[in-house]
Amino acid sequence: MDITGTTAISEPGAGEIQVMETKSKRQPEEATPQSFKTYKRRFWILGIFSFLAFFQCLQWNLWGPLSESVDFAFDGFGSGTVAMIANWGTIMYLLFAYHTVRIMDKKGTRVAVLIIAVSVTVGTVLRAGALLINSDILFKVMCHIGAIVNGAVGPIVMISPPVIAAVWFPPNERTTATGCGQLINVLGNAGSYLQPLIVRSPTHATKEEIRSDIARLLYIYVGVSVVVLVSIALYFPAKPPTPPSVSSTKERIDVMGSATTLVRNSDFRLTVISMVFCVSVPAAWYTVLNFSLEEIEIGQDEAMGIGFLAVLCSTIFGILITRITDMLYGHLKVSLIILMSFDIAFFYWFFLLTWGCIEVTQWQVYVSIISGMSLNAATIPLFTELAVEFAYPCSELVVAAFFTFGMNVLGTVFLFLFMIPNIGYDWVTYALLATGSTSILLLVFVEENYRRTNVDKQACEKGQ
Repeated sequence: MDITGTTAISEPGAGEIQVMETKSKRQPEEATPQSFKTYKRRFWILGIFSFLAFFQCLQWNLWGPLSESVDFAFDGFGSGTVAMIANWGTIMYLLFAYHTVRIMDKKGTRVAVLIIAVSVTVGTVLRAGALLINSDILFKVMCHIGAIVNGAVGPIVMISPPVIAAVWFPPNERTTATGCGQLINVLGNAGSYLQPLIVRSPTHATKEEIRSDIARLLYIYVGVSVVVLVSIALYFPAKPPTPPSVSSTKERIDVMGSATTLVRNSDFRLTVISMVFCVSVPAAWYTVLNFSLEEIEIGQDEAMGIGFLAVLCSTIFGILITRITDMLYGHLKVSLIILMSFDIAFFYWFFLLTWGCIEVTQWQVYVSIISGMSLNAATIPLFTELAVEFAYPCSELVVAAFFTFGMNVLGTVFLFLFMIPNIGYDWVTYALLATGSTSILLLVFVEENYRRTNVDKQACEKGQ
């Protein structure tokens, strides 16, 4: 299909598409011939959403890269507080996941994305406003509340990319679109590691100077959030006038019907659990990476460089992998196993460094962390697309909700462990290796089924 024009395609009849049985009231409607079209505005939709997702993630990981500075400038900001503020994101996900799925299912993506923009703006205003009153306690409280408000919309951020990809993009761009939405969200971690360029460390500034730096940073965030909110309010339609593909026209099974059907699908269950074990711990580790690096005598400034490059390379490499996957679709399982195997190899390298089995050198720390994180991030959109293929015609919202809910459960447990007194940080590398190995083992037993892609291929063949 020409992605810049319109192509007439005759859809197959309802009897030609095998659909899972369900008690849902909303069944896929019988297809009728129609034309399909892609619009250039799809790049605005993906771009503005991706930037909002990036900014929301940056606010989630606001204090991790500034742990030394904020602890010096404000009383009570130790590792436990930093970890707890980050943990609000995962806690709020668990509380609001079901409600956000219902909102998106009933109101569509425009309303859902506006809710994200409003909540992120409120969070930035609360933190910045607290600085107008000279109270460390009030500032700490507002940081927690801001994290709660920001975290409450985390489910919408995490489940939206496959929905936007399905609604706006043709089949040969869907994995790439999903990857952009998910990986640019993760890129927010890289943005957070640039914050020490504005906020100085205790070795280079006084307490008052650092407080002033933090205030400047938070005021900048207020301005950015307001601009993004206004931009989305002005233009962000829920869907294009004409759909981009056959599968995007099919009515999805409702939320409860989708959930019931997917729970009974063993391949879907294995895929979701495999993704949860693969991605959750490395994703949560981003927020507390400083503490692991302190164990090998790498401070905040050096950690900034490692964290920034790790996330930047993860995003670039991940999007590259998704584009290759779109061009060579049909090998998701093999691709995932290869990526995860190399991912574990690099994390094992870092394990040897932290335990003193290998002499620590700067280049080894950079290569082991950046490579491991990049390979791990590249699995996210591939797992998502594999799960969506299994699930069709179940709602992409429910598919994304399943694996993001699991990721947040395991991520919450991981971050809570940092609050155990005197637990140290040596256990982190064991967690990285154990969860990664479990993920590969589970994925081996998954049988691939490209149900959604087959629907689009059949329609293209009939239209030729």
